[in-house]
Amino acid sequence: MQVLRIFFVTLIGLTAVLAVYPYYGKLLQEGWTTEASPEALAGDIYVVDDTRFQVIQFTLTSSFENASFMLGTSRSYEYVMTNGSVDDDAVVIANPSGQMVALRSYYLENVVLTLPDGASITDYKYIAVGNRNTKALYGGVEIPESISVPAPVNIGTFTSRAHQVSSGDVTVLTDRSIRIESFTYDGYGPDAFFYVGTTETVRIQSSPYGKIADENGIIESKAGRYNAKTITLTLPSSISATDLTWLSMFCITYSHNFGEVVFPETLNVPPHLGTVMREMSEEFNCEPLSDDLHISWLVSGDSIMFELAGRIDRSTDYMAFGLSGNLERAQMIGSDIVVADYRLDSEPRAIDYYIQGYAQCSSNGGVCPDDSSFVSSTDDVMGVGAEVNQGITRISYSRALITADVDNQKDQEYKTDGTPQQIVWSIGPINSLNQAAKHYAVGGRLTTSKAINFGRDVADNCPIFEDKDRVELPKFTPHHLYGKEGTVFTAEIGQSASEQGYKALTDLPSWGIAWYINGILVPELHLQRGISYTFRVAGGTNSSLGSMYHPFYFTNSVEGGYEQTQSPDEVIFQGTENGEKKDFAVGDYCEWKLNLDAEEKIYQCFEELKEDLFLDCVNEPTSYTEFVFTPSSDHPSILYYQCYTHKNLGWKINIYDELPTEEIPAQDCTSTATTTAGTTIKDPTATTSALEKLNINDNAGIILSSSLPLLFMALVFCYTA
Repeated sequence: MQVLRIFFVTLIGLTAVLAVYPYYGKLLQEGWTTEASPEALAGDIYVVDDTRFQVIQFTLTSSFENASFMLGTSRSYEYVMTNGSVDDDAVVIANPSGQMVALRSYYLENVVLTLPDGASITDYKYIAVGNRNTKALYGGVEIPESISVPAPVNIGTFTSRAHQVSSGDVTVLTDRSIRIESFTYDGYGPDAFFYVGTTETVRIQSSPYGKIADENGIIESKAGRYNAKTITLTLPSSISATDLTWLSMFCITYSHNFGEVVFPETLNVPPHLGTVMREMSEEFNCEPLSDDLHISWLVSGDSIMFELAGRIDRSTDYMAFGLSGNLERAQMIGSDIVVADYRLDSEPRAIDYYIQGYAQCSSNGGVCPDDSSFVSSTDDVMGVGAEVNQGITRISYSRALITADVDNQKDQEYKTDGTPQQIVWSIGPINSLNQAAKHYAVGGRLTTSKAINFGRDVADNCPIFEDKDRVELPKFTPHHLYGKEGTVFTAEIGQSASEQGYKALTDLPSWGIAWYINGILVPELHLQRGISYTFRVAGGTNSSLGSMYHPFYFTNSVEGGYEQTQSPDEVIFQGTENGEKKDFAVGDYCEWKLNLDAEEKIYQCFEELKEDLFLDCVNEPTSYTEFVFTPSSDHPSILYYQCYTHKNLGWKINIYDELPTEEIPAQDCTSTATTTAGTTIKDPTATTSALEKLNINDNAGIILSSSLPLLFMALVFCYTA
């Protein structure tokens, strides 16, 4: 038996600096141990992390019958091959597309293999290619018992030298991504950047080392102020953390180091898979979905790779793309989508979703991950990678053209026969359960039907993302309702007004709907102990229709949604219905909806929004359920009215022994809003087209409105006193 090796060398030119060879992870072996020829079975095998292998330039011809990747559980590869080459205990794993089917032919392709759920590489003796039916092995590689699997490495904290630079733990997540916890820097250096090098001391570096992009992918502008902020930096493709000596906040003009963290001599970390599609090919399809979102794709054999590129707020937002639930037009219900995000303090995610209804994911449907208990399917997304550059977040992922979930209609087939397919997309916030919440109201979803031919000839139709100004949307001010003797409250569902409304009032993410009490969006209630209050509830009675079923209840949870969370720390405060104690109340469904002919505009306050709303009830006359609640000494001073089945629909109740003598008045509605240039929008009926020029994207964390004065302009240098 021989060990076959293939070496592929590409001469790309000579430079003054030696280029870094791509880092693929922990090398298991160059080539497979096999009797087959190198033209038939080849590739170098690496360990990516505890659950993934990577085979570089994998070659497999059609001469191998029913070939699959297999893992040895009880015997070494050498033992199996010297005793008949059949291992009945070998475990067959999914192919690179995530399917449990035989491998196709490959020629010099890089593939990533994922272990079964709950499995670890150290559980196995070898990895091999073999016959999935007979368990005869064609070629394999031993996995040493003492193998050190690549994993994130904590390399310490920044040394503080100037300008208040400090940090918590710095972790090398992959060879190109570095997380810095609680990073602080005063922002006063005139030419300071995140800066990496390979020299023994921190000093000016030659290309490709030197300054790197910040957490938003921006490299042209000097670093701003950081106040104990956790961030993740992504190194360019020409640099690997395994070759670095230090990372610094460095002032280039004055060659001054404000503070650095030092890398160990050896780093055994996972490779950064990045946007795999762009690494595999310079030619791929791309279509603009909006000014802020593009979709690219590349068909490879029986799989398809995607890249979502968007102008989003990484601290809060997701991007979603997939196939419509209707063959003729755009429809979210029944759609097969992938929801992707790349949070500032975590690795990128791309998750398979099936949309059953316009509601949060719960037992009665909604927007749910495929692998949730409410869908009971499989997450078929694989090979997730990400990059951030010039403020644009790119997340790549792949899946099979036809997954196993196509049979149960939770996934759809991506067709390559020239058939155009209706698509859907959205941008919105991630909720506290790390799931997709409702898309943003402006610029957050597909508004007209669009079909894509995924099997077309390669065409890149995407323009360059244009820089846009940002504005800060006016935030609604809170309303307060006081419960005197005999006070009756009406509880109905209505529009949450997203970032302007629910988010601004509660500092919690919004699904898109919320409780309206006496026709007001989530007012803060003030109630007195010993007084019985009647709440007339109209949240829906059909428990099978999640988007129109919102039981009203009282709780100590600021978010509610007990059916979702089942939190042992939550306390439910019962009310009574017809004298019987109950945890929650339901009633006919009523919703405050936006008039279809209402012109899209920037609402300066809730009162302006209310003028464009109307109350739509399922039944006329409406049957409200009377839910009586009597605060007592057993109730805390603060509790919340919420929805039992969904999170973040309600708000705060203040409980007193005696109501305050002075009530908090409602604030007047303002008529101006400040833009990024410091000007004002005098006409509150500005149309969407005008808003899009200002990039008004109902979005969390929108950038500050006016430029700050330059403090100590003539005095601040890189050096401190």
